[in-house]
Amino acid sequence: MQRDQREEPVLSGERTGSDAMLRLHSPVREWIAAFNAHDVSALVALYTDEAELGDSGMKYPRHGKAAIEDWFTQRFARMPTIEYIPTHHYFMAEHQAAVTWTARGRTPRLLGQKWLARPFAVDGISVFTLENGRIAWQHGYYDHLAVVERVLPFLQWLPSRM
Repeated sequence: MQRDQREEPVLSGERTGSDAMLRLHSPVREWIAAFNAHDVSALVALYTDEAELGDSGMKYPRHGKAAIEDWFTQRFARMPTIEYIPTHHYFMAEHQAAVTWTARGRTPRLLGQKWLARPFAVDGISVFTLENGRIAWQHGYYDHLAVVERVLPFLQWLPSRM
């Protein structure tokens, strides 16, 4: 699903503040648009050369553009319907931002079977540190187990989580 490249996601409060604040919003706004378009090249261009990307679903953070490119290429191949719907956009300092979102799509195919891909939606937050208008550090936090339970429904029958 390709989105019109000119369409920008609406983030709460993004039209308030000075011109400097509007410029600061740009990398985060561009990241969301590139992610939802599954445009790996545009995503990677938003990061510094030595950027770090982390996610609660990753075994380890990715360092540098090549590793970040590999991550997004694999993510979109496994989950071709994934998209982020931003719900709020916060600035914590001049060079930091956080976006709360809902990610939705279909889980990866279980045993390679398309009919076993299940719909999911999970709320989370991404925290960004910006340097010279590019992303130097980004980490996303969400309930990864909730997504895994959609892929492997029998996990829901196990005793409750603590």
